[in-house]
Amino acid sequence: MLKKVGTDLQPAMAFLRRGYGVAQRSAISAFAVASGFEIVSELSMALDAASETSSPVLTLANITSLFVRIDLDHVRAVIVSTATLFSEQSIDRIIGYERLRERGVELIAADAPDAFAQESDAHRDVLQVLATTAQFDAAAASAATRSVSVARRARTGKPHRKTYAELHPEATLMAKRLYQSSKASGERITLRGISAQLAESGYVDQHDSAFHPEVIRRMLNGNWPRNRKPE
Repeated sequence: MLKKVGTDLQPAMAFLRRGYGVAQRSAISAFAVASGFEIVSELSMALDAASETSSPVLTLANITSLFVRIDLDHVRAVIVSTATLFSEQSIDRIIGYERLRERGVELIAADAPDAFAQESDAHRDVLQVLATTAQFDAAAASAATRSVSVARRARTGKPHRKTYAELHPEATLMAKRLYQSSKASGERITLRGISAQLAESGYVDQHDSAFHPEVIRRMLNGNWPRNRKPE
């Protein structure tokens, strides 16, 4: 778990579940104060409407929204009042914990700070599957890129032209997440709106200007940048 360094507070996000009352916010705030975190943002997730019990689960829309907010708010930790409110599914908790760790972000339960880490350590088989899948995806993406480059050179005599995913991988990744998050929430976002949010987060073109809407369109229509991860 992240530790307080000197008098500096680590920026953190409160992960809340709608329908579980204000107690979870109080628990998160109390833990943050005691552990050297500053809650700089909140993300409130709905329960799974398709579930008969309306239990907390981690959907693609949930994790996409979470990653987008982490990118925008530059937090170092995500704090939930208890691990089961992140998801009742063990596999979801492990995947969420590991994917956040890859981004340098800690996932912490206020009532048991080491719960996610201990659960992940207890299921090394899941971690092996995740690692194998990541390696396969990276190899497949690399092979596909080489294949396209060779085919293009053979057909046109010209070398492969880099995509925006290769030129601006972090910006492309964030643009796609913003777009997917808007679709999942039903809130329409324009190309200029995406460009503005990228600029606010420090992602601009070579002239230090916000990306042109047509560039954003090409980012969204291009392949997902698998081989590079945002800092």
